[in-house]
Amino acid sequence: MHMHELPQEILSTILLEVARINETEGERYTYGLSQAPLPAERAKLTKYVRGPLSAESIRWDATRSIRQVCAKWHSWAIAYNIEHVFERRWRGSERWADLTLRRPSYGLYEMITTPRGVAVYRDPYSNLKQTDALFTRIPEIATNVRRLWFNGFYAEETDRYILSIISECPNLELLSVPWTVARRGTPNDWIDLLNVGTGVGKPLYSLEIQGICLPMSQATDLEQDDSPDPLQDPRVDFSQLKRLKVFGNTLHKPICDSDLATIARTATNLTCLDLTNISTVSVAGLLTLVKASASALKVLEHSPRSSDGFFHPHQGRLESGEHICELLTSLPKMRDLSISIPNMCADLFSNPTVNWSGECLIRAVDVCTHDSLSRSEALSATLQAARSLIAALERVRHQLHVELFFAGCIFEPEKKLVHGDFTMASLISYGQWPMNHEPSGKGPYGSSGYYGKEEEGWVAVTEKDYLYAVGRGWVTM
Repeated sequence: MHMHELPQEILSTILLEVARINETEGERYTYGLSQAPLPAERAKLTKYVRGPLSAESIRWDATRSIRQVCAKWHSWAIAYNIEHVFERRWRGSERWADLTLRRPSYGLYEMITTPRGVAVYRDPYSNLKQTDALFTRIPEIATNVRRLWFNGFYAEETDRYILSIISECPNLELLSVPWTVARRGTPNDWIDLLNVGTGVGKPLYSLEIQGICLPMSQATDLEQDDSPDPLQDPRVDFSQLKRLKVFGNTLHKPICDSDLATIARTATNLTCLDLTNISTVSVAGLLTLVKASASALKVLEHSPRSSDGFFHPHQGRLESGEHICELLTSLPKMRDLSISIPNMCADLFSNPTVNWSGECLIRAVDVCTHDSLSRSEALSATLQAARSLIAALERVRHQLHVELFFAGCIFEPEKKLVHGDFTMASLISYGQWPMNHEPSGKGPYGSSGYYGKEEEGWVAVTEKDYLYAVGRGWVTM
């Protein structure tokens, strides 16, 4: 049988294996120069390994031989390479070496002892413009795009190019965009972006919205923009979206609770919700989305943390006084939970029928003190409830590891350990406490320790010793 007579699925599998083998055997690094000489300047240049090639460059090189075989294989290779499109902002100026564009010839370049290069300028939006022009001119190529990722583009001009590229990709599934497209886009742009009810292609599956603090000029332009909010249009429908991630802080028209409330009107089928490193969204805004997708939600991450470890932005309070612990345990499909909440109590671990597994991280400011319990008694009851839930889930072969971040410490109920910096408690107790402790691999950044910061003093003590110190007034909660 001739290879062209094979079913498309088998042929595609064969070519995919060939491409993967080529990726492992091809060049993975590129080169640069130690400096960028000015015109008419004589300077000795030193060659260095600039860094690893991007994933899309490696994929493109891996299919070079495939593209040269025939039209059918060429079409497969183009679809394989265009499936994931990553657009990064060019830095503007670059140190160019006399480096061949054919990366397989890098071996010859390594033999050059007198490299040359000049400082040149390149349009920082060149790649974005070329992608937009390509997809507009040859829309058949854009139908192969499944994932789009944009990074470093926050100007009004680039927002137009981004939205234009998105509108040309009817089969787009995964999208990562700057938050500025939610401030400058139109309702029609967002209808094309979400692609619900358009009759062309498929609805968007995953949306990531990035935030960042802008330079003064770009921030001024954004603040002066008076475009109406496209999310308020009733035609903008999030009902088919399965994954929503909002991350990154910004001071300029940030994503906030009102935006989440608008999205929650139609976002009823989210299976994954991730709000990370963002201080403009409170737990109240989070809960609007949680309630809207309560029957479908499986993964929930809410971490308004910053580079300051425990001193991250406050997660906000619930004006209604709602008991969030009971709400979290009532989510029928919840599997992965990492959340920052105002209060926690034993009710958070009271439902043995939950499907939680893996790591469960709870960051709380206070403990609920209902049932006439003191704060230390409420904490002790919460830790015991967590151990009971871990044991109950283990009986049905669900492995759960719980960590509670509270009062500047990390509690591991399963091990009955408390990690923290108890230097002040040792001084107050005149060295009487802690008598027994062990080194801790954790720190104010969680399990990752200190991130290389000059901080010391974290040790691990038992829960019993910790609660004893609380009772003596040596440790404050």
